[in-house]
Amino acid sequence: MNIADLIERAYDSDIQDEKPRSYIGASSVGHSCEAMIGFSLRGFPNTPIDSQLRRIFREGHRIEPQVVADMKKANIEVMEKDPMNNKQWAFHSYGGHAVGHADGIIEAPDGSSWLLEVKSMSDANFKDFKKNGVKSSHRGYYAQMQFMMGMAKFEKGVLVSYNKNNSEYHSEIVEYDEFFYQSLRQKVENVLLDRAMRISDDPSDYRCRGCFKREVCWETKEIEKKYQVPKTCKNYQPKLDGTWTCDKGCQQECQKWESWRPKLKASST
Repeated sequence: MNIADLIERAYDSDIQDEKPRSYIGASSVGHSCEAMIGFSLRGFPNTPIDSQLRRIFREGHRIEPQVVADMKKANIEVMEKDPMNNKQWAFHSYGGHAVGHADGIIEAPDGSSWLLEVKSMSDANFKDFKKNGVKSSHRGYYAQMQFMMGMAKFEKGVLVSYNKNNSEYHSEIVEYDEFFYQSLRQKVENVLLDRAMRISDDPSDYRCRGCFKREVCWETKEIEKKYQVPKTCKNYQPKLDGTWTCDKGCQQECQKWESWRPKLKASST
């Protein structure tokens, strides 16, 4: 009996009931490809990931509350939930088309409130972050924090990183950058105004090979019937105020469904 093989088979046969998100998440807004963000907004399914990667993601989520507990042990004031609803902090813009979920809010030494973001990292990524800072080492994390700080009007945030190899901690205070935030807003508006463009015209591009939306983007997988809903239809268009309208006049159900597609890379048009 090979237990490792049995576990892999269990994951392979597991039915994934998770629905893909259908909004622009702060964790994806820093992505270099607007097409990927557009597919996320519309709730297209992800390309399935293997069982090992799913377990890596699972461990990252398990570590976060332990980090918060360690911070509280150090007498750092942390509010990991919104007291208004006892749920994870959530910040919205564009009528809910864009959403950011924060790991918490901490009370700074001067009495102000800072955004808290917790990330677990491999040893190599941790060393890169420690040496070069998050803006250089993890541009996506930096964008995620800037977008949430911009939506929630925070002047500062702190990124606390946990090294999964040796349990070492490192933190960095991140100053709000209005110019960077506005560049992210421009990217969001490109998506909402149906100007989202592929980053490459070649599906073998390394950025496409590692993308969670690569199958639906390059049409290597037919869209299942359950995903043929208004938001995945090219006729259903988001508005900046959070609403949607159908160019064909459909109401509750999609009568003339055609899959939404991103624009081609500029050099290909």
